[in-house]
Amino acid sequence: MTSLHCSQGHGNFPGSRFCHLCGEKLADTSERIYPGLILGDRYNIIHELGQGGFGRTYLAKDMNRFQEACVLKEFAPQVQGTYALQKSEELFEREAGVLYQLRHPQIPRFRELFRANLGDRGCLFLVQDFVKGQTYRQLLEARRQEGGLFSELEIHQLLEQLLPVLHYIHTSNVIHRDISPDNLIWRATDHRPVLIDFGGVKQVAAAAASQFMAVEPLPLAATRLGKVGYAPEEQMQNGIVSPSSDLYALAMTTLVLMTGKEPLELVARTFQTWRQQLDLSSSLGGYAHEDAFPSARRTVPIGFGSSASPTT
Repeated sequence: MTSLHCSQGHGNFPGSRFCHLCGEKLADTSERIYPGLILGDRYNIIHELGQGGFGRTYLAKDMNRFQEACVLKEFAPQVQGTYALQKSEELFEREAGVLYQLRHPQIPRFRELFRANLGDRGCLFLVQDFVKGQTYRQLLEARRQEGGLFSELEIHQLLEQLLPVLHYIHTSNVIHRDISPDNLIWRATDHRPVLIDFGGVKQVAAAAASQFMAVEPLPLAATRLGKVGYAPEEQMQNGIVSPSSDLYALAMTTLVLMTGKEPLELVARTFQTWRQQLDLSSSLGGYAHEDAFPSARRTVPIGFGSSASPTT
């Protein structure tokens, strides 16, 4: 039988109100998602994978598909009131519907939306394929511990395998908005990069919190999607996105993989310093002049051009 754990990690039987070892009061299991819980009469929760921009993410087994592994993303916007929740769910369903139309072998398939009641709380979940593998962040950390980084040849291969995926989503009028080493998975089955965690769905939770909070709305910057340093400044400051926003983020991601340095470390360096440090070949070392991106006043690496000047 699956254990219910307190904050100290002590195992207890499901339904317990207090920890039998330390006496700590346990969370109300009627509103708690825990291993062994079955949602929607179909999805058996294995464990929590993490907490993202719009709720928690869980690994589960689909009992209607021969125990196939899948990922459940809980939509839990921080809003108050029935109307606010309804409007935010409408936004979420609309964005999820767009992503549901995407069909590409290097994008996890969005399977369905479903609702489930946990005690008195109604929850909305998005279900997508589980991708077995490691994120490029995990791969980079492993390389750094061994004294190595990604080679230019590996970056060439990454770009050749990932740029067609970006072309596909952009021609489908979808912008990822949040490309970074954390949102790329090196798939174990075929060693190809897989693009995960589209920012559009996370944007819904941020927008909902900003528009429907009963108290003061969140500041504008708090509703922007993208990671500082990876996303171009017009995206972080003004929420302006385009296909070039993804290209910029991918370019910065490749620099991080090759140098082991985070974007804020890289942009503080002069053009010559990190250009010489990488010693890139001419095929990979093209640069766009900073005048093409006056708002950021920095050069954009890897031949993608600036976010303000698309090169696709």
